[in-house]
Amino acid sequence: MKTFLLLSLFLTSCNLTKKTEIDGSKINYDDNAIVFVVLKIKKDSIQGANVIETVSKTKSIGKLKNDFQDQIDSENYLTIDLFEQDKLIKTSFIAHPLYKHVEYFDGNDLISKSIELNQEEFFIRIQIKDNSNKIRISEKLKNTSSRVLTTLKL
Repeated sequence: MKTFLLLSLFLTSCNLTKKTEIDGSKINYDDNAIVFVVLKIKKDSIQGANVIETVSKTKSIGKLKNDFQDQIDSENYLTIDLFEQDKLIKTSFIAHPLYKHVEYFDGNDLISKSIELNQEEFFIRIQIKDNSNKIRISEKLKNTSSRVLTTLKL
């Protein structure tokens, strides 16, 4: 009897949240949809530039309190542009995943150091509307102009 109750509780709890993989089909989410995108960024030694690949995209019903920052205090950052019907509606910023600033103790001294990684996974989450159709990710590195890394269709 206990096994039956636990099994039925488990099976019903799995259906409490609605998640749908983005597969090209149009789903009406109105103004209460969030897109979660897991990405991998890495240095491409052949091209001499950073490259982004999509690990996964998931659409879920919900509301975000805050998407991203409107500005960022870093020399290296990524710009996330959200488009509705090919019209730019929102621009947000995140710290560049390959450029980290770390602090550590060396004896009694606090040491601050900037490091550069070869690859890193990161994720973004964005509040979207039904007519949001793409996300563009660009990078801005110190002493360089902004460069588009990828454009993701929703």
